[in-house]
Amino acid sequence: MAADRWPSASGGRSRVVARGAQVFAVANASDVQAGFDAQFAQTLEMLDQHLAHVGSSRASLLSVQIFMADLHYKQQMDAAWRKWIGDDEAAWPQRAVIGAQLDAGLLVELVAVAFR
Repeated sequence: MAADRWPSASGGRSRVVARGAQVFAVANASDVQAGFDAQFAQTLEMLDQHLAHVGSSRASLLSVQIFMADLHYKQQMDAAWRKWIGDDEAAWPQRAVIGAQLDAGLLVELVAVAFR
């Protein structure tokens, strides 16, 4: 079974790869000049768009890795995450937060595994 790939504008990588029911996606902010809250909102919106593009949704997330350039923002991220993911425990993915060096100005990046 071949994988469907949707390339990133950056080249050399895909923003979403789907193979059968498996979905792998990455998302980050489009405005690296924005503050953390705005970047995280943009990143979550991009993840929603990527999942919808392949016939999936946040309710189908299995695992999400959140890479943060500055863990000082973790409490803000946790609050925004809880609002975005919702109250249905049956739809909560496994989640990990990792401190990471990201591209200049980028404060957060998500790597997600879902099903469709």
